[in-house]
Parts: sequence; structure tokens; C-alpha cells
Amino acid sequence: MKSNKDSKLKQKREIVKKFIRNHPSCTYLDIKRATKLKIERLYKNMKEAYKDANVKLSKNLTKRDKGKQKKDVLDFIKNNPGCGVIDIHEKVRVNVIRNFGSITRAYKLAGVPYPKKEITSGVMNPYVIARCNKFEKRIIEILSKLGKVNPKVRTTAGIIDCVLKYKDEKYIVEIKDFRSRNNITMSQLKQLIKYMKSINCQNGLLICPKESFPKRKNSRNIYIDELNIKILSEEDLRGRSINFLA
Repeated sequence: MKSNKDSKLKQKREIVKKFIRNHPSCTYLDIKRATKLKIERLYKNMKEAYKDANVKLSKNLTKRDKGKQKKDVLDFIKNNPGCGVIDIHEKVRVNVIRNFGSITRAYKLAGVPYPKKEITSGVMNPYVIARCNKFEKRIIEILSKLGKVNPKVRTTAGIIDCVLKYKDEKYIVEIKDFRSRNNITMSQLKQLIKYMKSINCQNGLLICPKESFPKRKNSRNIYIDELNIKILSEEDLRGRSINFLA
């Protein structure tokens, strides 16, 4: 089974390498459009893909002027509606806030409707973005020690923060770094429920700081339409091992 998977990976890499050799100045989007393959699923990054193809990485890919950076972001948004600041930074390597002022302005210039989920997430504040990114990475790192984690899973309902697989169970995970007076409300639960239903999964985890737990007592274990949702903190994940999923 493993050899079959390795064989498919090798075949896909050969397709990408051939395209890079024939188009030595191609970008991430060029490869995706032409081959229907995503670099991040085959290599760590573009640099590794070019190295594997034995082709020198083009300066145009490593040093882009501001106009080219903006164009790459707008093209990425058009081809990936629903993407967020983190997606753009990781795939296009461009700071959205520095180049556009906000993610909403970038979407507007791209002519793509901006997903409601992102509007309430504080993306216009660079400090909040950095803090949320760190929180999300910490949580995913912890979950990775508990089971197999697939981050940024795209569905018909939007992009899931990550999917956790442990033993025979699958969990849809939403990570919310709410602070101050912001508490988890039914709005966040509805979004998680949409994700769960979109891929037919009965288990959901909503992970946030303890101070953001719902105000109502006994509201961290939720059952809605045969769906099982647990609201947990980073401390819960670190201190209770995998038993919290039981």
C-alpha cells in the first residue's frame, strides 16, 4: 500500500519537474493551472521543487517588485476564493496587510466576494494576525502529537482550520484565538457545524483560550442533530492527553 502511494507521489513529481524544466520561470500558479497539481502536497516549497528538477530558481520568483506581488495575490484570490491571510502568506509569500492594508481590500480589488468568516477575525490588525497565527500553529503542533492532522482543508462550506484523525475517529477542528470580552457564541458553532456537515463528520472540536469559553455553565459539550462538539482550551490539550476525545 505504501509503495503504491510512493509510486503515485513519484509520478506526480515527475510531471512537475518536467513542467519546470520546460518553463524555468514558472510560478506556483503556473504549475497548478497547467498540471492540476499543488506544490505544497509534493514538496516543502517551490525552492525544493526547482532543486529536484535541477533548475535554478528564477530571480523573478525570489525578488518581485510590489506590482508583481500584488498581481500574484489577486490571481491567487481569484483561483482560491475563500483563502485567508495565512494561505496567501504561505503559498504566495506576500504580506497582504503591507501591500493592501487589509484582506478585504485585496478581495475587493480581485473582484471576489469576501467570506464572512474572515471579516470578524481581526485580520486588519497585523498584531492580531501574528498572535492568531502563533496560537493556531501551537494548537496544530499539539494535535499532531495526538494523531494525524491535515491543516487547511477546503470544503464546499469554506476552509477548515484542520482535520484530526485519531484511531478510527475523525474530528473537524476550528481554532479561535478570541481575547478580551469576546466569547464563543452560537455563530462560531454554526460555522463549525457547516464544516462538519459538508464532509459528513459527527465530531467537532472548537479550541480557544479559557477566557473565551461560552458564558453558560455546562456548555462545553454540545450535541446538535447527532453532532458531537467539544469546546477545549490549549491547557485541556496539553494536560489531559487523548482522553478528552472519549
